Amino acid sequence: MFVSMLFPVFLGIVVTLFFALPAKWRPVFLLAASYGICGWMDWRSLLVLVVISFSTWLVGRKIEKMLAKGKRRGGKICVQAAVSAYVLILCVYKYMPVVLKIADLKGRAGESVLRNLVMPIGLSFYLFQAIGYLTDVYKEKIPAEKNFVHLSCYLAFFPKLVSGPIESGQDFLPQLETSAAVTLKDRGRLSTALSYMLWGYFMKMVVADRLAVTVNQIFAEPSLFDSIWLIIGVFFYTIQIYCDFAGYSYIAIGCARIFGIRLTENFKAPYLAVNITDFWRRWHVSLSAWLRNYIYIPLGGNRKGFARKCINTMIVFLICGMWHGAGFHFAVWGILHGVYSVVDAFVRQKGWKIRGGRIITFISVSFAWIFFKADNLKAAIAYITAMFTAGIRPDTWNQTRMHLQLNEVEIALIVLSICVVWAVDLFCSRKKLHLPVLIQQKQNAVRYLIFYLLIIAIFIFGMYGPGYHTEQFIYMQF
Repeated sequence: MFVSMLFPVFLGIVVTLFFALPAKWRPVFLLAASYGICGWMDWRSLLVLVVISFSTWLVGRKIEKMLAKGKRRGGKICVQAAVSAYVLILCVYKYMPVVLKIADLKGRAGESVLRNLVMPIGLSFYLFQAIGYLTDVYKEKIPAEKNFVHLSCYLAFFPKLVSGPIESGQDFLPQLETSAAVTLKDRGRLSTALSYMLWGYFMKMVVADRLAVTVNQIFAEPSLFDSIWLIIGVFFYTIQIYCDFAGYSYIAIGCARIFGIRLTENFKAPYLAVNITDFWRRWHVSLSAWLRNYIYIPLGGNRKGFARKCINTMIVFLICGMWHGAGFHFAVWGILHGVYSVVDAFVRQKGWKIRGGRIITFISVSFAWIFFKADNLKAAIAYITAMFTAGIRPDTWNQTRMHLQLNEVEIALIVLSICVVWAVDLFCSRKKLHLPVLIQQKQNAVRYLIFYLLIIAIFIFGMYGPGYHTEQFIYMQF
C-alpha cells in the first residue's frame, strides 16, 4: 500500500479533506477513507472488516451492560464466545488453505474455495485488537465504546490496517475524541510526521528492497552457493526483514501523526539487544505487549514458579509462530525463540554473566530467521544443511557475484546502507530516542538538510521504476 505510486495522491486528498471538514466529522471521514482503501485493495476484505467491527461493537456494549447488572458470569461467557469465534475465524483463514492443499482438493469447487479463503487484508492485526478490546472491557480497564464510528476506526485506521502496530483501545480511542483539536498549523507535528515517513521509506526502498533481490535468489536455490554466500544470505535477510517491517511501522506512525494520532513505536534497535528477552522488548513491541498481556499473564506468567514460567513462555512463542503462518517452519521458528527465552531465563536466574551477549543474540535470531524465510520446513533444513556442508569455494565467488548481479557499485550501496541503519540505531539507542524525534530537535537548517538527503537517497538509490516489481511488505502476509 505505502509503496504504491497512488498512495501519495490518496494521502494528499485525505489530509486536505480531513482539515477542510468540520472537526466533528473527522472520525467519520477517517473511517470512510480507511474503508475506501481496504475496499480498493480487496472488497472481500472490507466485508470481513465491517462484520468484525460491528460484532465487536455490539459484544462490547453487551458485556458492559451485563457487568453493570452484576452478571459477571454472563459477561465472561460473552467475551469467551466472541474470542473463540475470532480465533476460529483466524484459524480457518490461516490454516484451512493448507489443510485443503494437503487433502489435494481438486476441481472447480476446490479452486473456488481456495480463492475465497485468501487471508483478508490486516485480519490478524485487527482481530488481535478486537480480542484485546473485549478483554479490557470485561476486565473494566476501559468502558465499552458507544460510538460505532470510533470503534470501527480503531480497528480499520488505514495507516495501521495492513500490518499494525497492534494498538490497545485504551491508547487509541481517546485520541479520536481529541482529533477536533488537531490543526494544520502545528508545523512541529507535521515535520515529525515527515521525518518518520522519510526514514521509513529509506529503510524499505533503499535497504530492504535492495537486499531482497539477493536474498530471494540465494534462498530459492541454496545448492548453487557455498557456505559463505549462504551465511551472507542469512545476514542479508536478517537486515531485510528488520528494515522492511520497521520501515512500514515508521511510515504508519508518520501517516498517523499527520492526523494527531500517536501509534506505538514498534521497533527499538532490536539487533542491539544484549539477550533474547531484551530483543523481544525491542522487536515488534506491540505484538510482544499483546502476547504478554493477553496470553502470558493470564496463563500465570512468572507467578507460579520457574517451571511454570518456562512452560508459559514456550506456549506463548508457539502461538507467536503459529500466528505468523500455517507451516511447520513457523512453529519451529516460534519454538526456537521459546527455547532461547527459557535458556536466557535460566542463565539470569543463576546469575551467570555471559560475554558477547549482543553477538550471541544476533546470531541466534539470524539463525531462527532461516525458518521464517524458507518456504517450508524441508527447505529450511536443506538450507541449514548446505550452509554447514557446502564448504568454501573462493574460486567461484566472482562468478557467483555476477550471477547475483552484485557489481562494485551495488555492493558499496548495500554495505553503506546497512552501516547507515546500524549507526542510526546505535546513536538513537544511546540517546533513547527515535531518529525522527532527534531530527526534530535540530535547528531548521540541519533538519531540512537531513530531509533533503533522505529524499535524494530514496529517489536515486531506491528500488523502483520500469522492470522492477516493488517488494510487498513482508508482514502483509500475516
